[in-house]
Amino acid sequence: MMDLKPLFESLVPDETPPSRVDLGAAVRAGRRLRRRRRALTASVPLAAAAVTALVLATGSIADLGRRDASATPSPSAAATGGVRPPAATTIPAAAPDGLPYTPVTALSATELLLRAGGGRLEVYDTAAGRSRVLGELPRQDGARGHRPRAIEPGPEHIVWWAGDARARRSTEVWALPRAGGRATLLARLSGTAAEVERLGVLRDRVVWSVRQGGLYAMPIAGGAPRALPGTAGLHLVSWPWASDVSPHDTGRDQSVLVNLESGERTSLATPPGARGTRCGPTRCVATLDGRTVTWSAGGGAPRAVPGRLTPASRIRADRFVDLGATVHDLVTGRSVGIGAKRSPGEAAWHSGESSSPGLVFSWPAAPCDASCASGGGHRLAVLNLAAVQE
Repeated sequence: MMDLKPLFESLVPDETPPSRVDLGAAVRAGRRLRRRRRALTASVPLAAAAVTALVLATGSIADLGRRDASATPSPSAAATGGVRPPAATTIPAAAPDGLPYTPVTALSATELLLRAGGGRLEVYDTAAGRSRVLGELPRQDGARGHRPRAIEPGPEHIVWWAGDARARRSTEVWALPRAGGRATLLARLSGTAAEVERLGVLRDRVVWSVRQGGLYAMPIAGGAPRALPGTAGLHLVSWPWASDVSPHDTGRDQSVLVNLESGERTSLATPPGARGTRCGPTRCVATLDGRTVTWSAGGGAPRAVPGRLTPASRIRADRFVDLGATVHDLVTGRSVGIGAKRSPGEAAWHSGESSSPGLVFSWPAAPCDASCASGGGHRLAVLNLAAVQE
C-alpha cells in the first residue's frame, strides 16, 4: 500500500484531528443490526429502577473509573484531573414540545447530542439541566424514507448521511454548524461512493469509507467526492484510524490498523485461537476459548474480562468495550451494567446514533421518580463515558 501521509497532508493541510470525544458513538452493524436495535428500543418496558440502581458487574458506578490493581495500565491514558460530573445521570425523555429524545453521542463530560423526533438536533447540558436547539434535519423535497443513517460530530460541524427512497443508490451528505444554524446539503452521492458505512469529520473535510472497502473525501464546503488512492480494502473506524475489516463483517479478524493521518500501518499480533479480533490504537479484544479477552495491541498475554462480545460490541475511545449488558473499562479493569432489565440476564438499551463508536448508552429510567411528582414526566437513564474519571 502506498504511503498515505503525503496524500493526507495535501488533502488537509495543518489539520488537527478532533478529540476522541468529538469523534466518538455506536455504529449499527448493517441494516439487519439496525433493525434489531430499533426493535429492542421499541420493545423495552420501563425499567424498575432509576439509573442510581444500576446493576453493576463489579463495584459501583464510580468504580468504572477506578483502577483495578490487576489491570495493566495504559501508557496513553491521560489523567483527567479536577472534579468531573457523574457519568451516570438522567435526562428528560422528550423535548418540551413532546418530541422523544434519542441520544446520538456525548460531545463532552456534560454535553449530549440528541435527536428530537425525526427532524431536529439538540444539545443537552447535564450540568445545567437544559437543552438548546442546533437545527433541523431536512427531508429533501419531502422524500419518504429519507432519514439520517448516522450523525457524526466534528470540531466545527455535525455531518450525517441519509438515504433517499427516490433513488436506491443515492446518498445525501449534510452538514450543520456545531454552534447551530441551518443544515447544508454537501453532496448527493451515487455509485460506489454512495455505499457509505462510516464518516469522519475534520475541520474542512468529510472522509468516509464504503462497504466494499476504500475511502473517499470531499471539502466540507461542498464539492465533488474524491476517491483516495492507496486505501483499497480499508474501512474507517474513527478518524484517523482505519482497519482491514468492515464493521459489518463480524466473522473476520482484524489484522491491520492504519493511521490515515501519518500513514503508519501496524500489523496486529493475535493470540492463537482468538476469534472476532478488534483493535484500537493501544488495545485489542477477542473471544478465546469461550471467554472475552483483551491484550495490548503491541503484543502481550491476553487477560480475561467479564462479559460477552457481540456483533454490536465496539472499542470506544480506545478504552471502553460494550460486552452484552455491561461496559468494561480496559484501563481500570472495572465493569458496569447497562440497560433496562427485562428478565434475569436480559436487558435492552440504545447505544447512540453516531457514525464512529460513540460514548453514550441510554435506556428508560424508572416509570416514575421525583420528576414525575413535579410534572417532569418520564426520563432516560444515560451513561456518558466521556464523564468517566481516570
